[in-house]
Amino acid sequence: MAEERTLCVMLDMSRDGVMKVEEVKRYANLIKKAGYNALGLYMEDVYEIEGEPYFGHLRGRYTKAELKEINDYCKKIGMTAIPFIQTLAHLEGIFKWDAYSDIRDIMNILLADEEKTYALIDKMFASLRECFDTEKINIGMDEAPMMGRGKYLDKHGYPQSVQRLLYEHLVKVSEIADKHGFKPAMWSDLIMHMAENGDKPEVPENVTLCYWDYYHDSKKHYDGNLKKHLAVTDKVSFAGGAWAWTGFVPMNGHSINTMKYAMQCCRERDIKDVTITVWGDDGRDCSCFAVLPALFYCAEKYLYQTKDSNIKKKFAEVYGIKYDTFTSLDLPNKIKDCEKCNNPSRWGFYNDPLAGRFDYHVEIGDGEIYKSHALKLKRAAKGAGEFAYLFENLSELCKVLELKYDLGVRTRKAYLEEDKTELKRIAEVVYPELIKRLKKFIASFKASWNKENKPFGIELHEMRLGGLLLRLESCREVILDYLGGKTDKIEELEAPVLPLIEGFGKTANLCFQSHINTVTVANMNL
Repeated sequence: MAEERTLCVMLDMSRDGVMKVEEVKRYANLIKKAGYNALGLYMEDVYEIEGEPYFGHLRGRYTKAELKEINDYCKKIGMTAIPFIQTLAHLEGIFKWDAYSDIRDIMNILLADEEKTYALIDKMFASLRECFDTEKINIGMDEAPMMGRGKYLDKHGYPQSVQRLLYEHLVKVSEIADKHGFKPAMWSDLIMHMAENGDKPEVPENVTLCYWDYYHDSKKHYDGNLKKHLAVTDKVSFAGGAWAWTGFVPMNGHSINTMKYAMQCCRERDIKDVTITVWGDDGRDCSCFAVLPALFYCAEKYLYQTKDSNIKKKFAEVYGIKYDTFTSLDLPNKIKDCEKCNNPSRWGFYNDPLAGRFDYHVEIGDGEIYKSHALKLKRAAKGAGEFAYLFENLSELCKVLELKYDLGVRTRKAYLEEDKTELKRIAEVVYPELIKRLKKFIASFKASWNKENKPFGIELHEMRLGGLLLRLESCREVILDYLGGKTDKIEELEAPVLPLIEGFGKTANLCFQSHINTVTVANMNL
């Protein structure tokens, strides 16, 4: 690879899963074999700042010593460790603490035009300068459309222009970055959205615009957006995605279907700085290691324009496991009529057995394929070497889904048809076996988590998984009470079954990232 090119994998350390230092080193070695020369650490508040005890408190933050160790190890093997941080939004972690209430504008957004805000940002850069050798840093600045509409509004009134407010904040942040010897890049969405509204985008000279896009399967789309970015500045980078952020299961296939066009456009437009992100939205249920095939594919396409058939052969040579075997980790999302971007393994797992929001899109028998998936993943684990635990964990997930996926529709059918024999079988046979399997999956998931990550964050999953266990026990009691005559009806099962989104067909592709969106229709004040 030409020295002037940076090909980076960015790992999300901020969604409740902070990888152990040794696991980060393992990851660096694996992606180096694929041709990457940089490893990015996305850290909203999970790094140590002297004098800021609440910054990343109880979140598994890295100490300076740990970040230096990662930096030095990457340097030793010929890679660059790059910090990805936030200097505007996505800082909900610190706003859990009263210590930062003075610099909170609204939601997860820092208060612009506030001296205390820039004092903290200065500390961010100072701390990271101690830990990293590189001049590269990503300063975030994405997804903050509510900027200026909270405490800023109370203090200053309506800003003349949100674009001007963003630009002035960006200038101050870029000056602080420059002071500490960093050359910042920022996610480009706020800047480019303003351009789409007819405003002229402004970007400080020392800032690179990073066009991020993980969603499209059209070369025309990627090329058109790269062209728009290059019309704003000649400092343009690209960030694609290896999908690991929609539940326990990776989406290698979907990642490849979108990124093959992106990588082609980056080569043709001579974009020399490319990052493949591995986000962990909503708790990082999925292991970052599970998307290794997608990462390998992106590297081969960007660096060498390798043919797909040769990519599979090279993957097996590099990692000692067949490409098609590794991508079988995608199987739990492959069920009847599901195509492209969908995660039935997530919403089917958490869908309520009585008040099932997704039941319209499930038919009796849909869960049977998970028996086959479980067997295939179990067999694949035998030859997967260091990755065996990934296959074993998802095999246990499939065993749960075999019984859980269509449980609600089976129960409703039996209830409405007054088939008490079937209801009794569901309550006395299916539920106990399902609970047993769920406990095995939880144990497997926790073992995987504890292998890869610091302990912080597992509490989130234990509350979710424990909540599911309690709910299963409760649903079983509801059915038994009805069968025993303690109640004369099950109200949830008498409610009409509606499509999740009005107008959606039964076999619609459904992809939900938020745990809350898959569990409940209650008012969560979100």
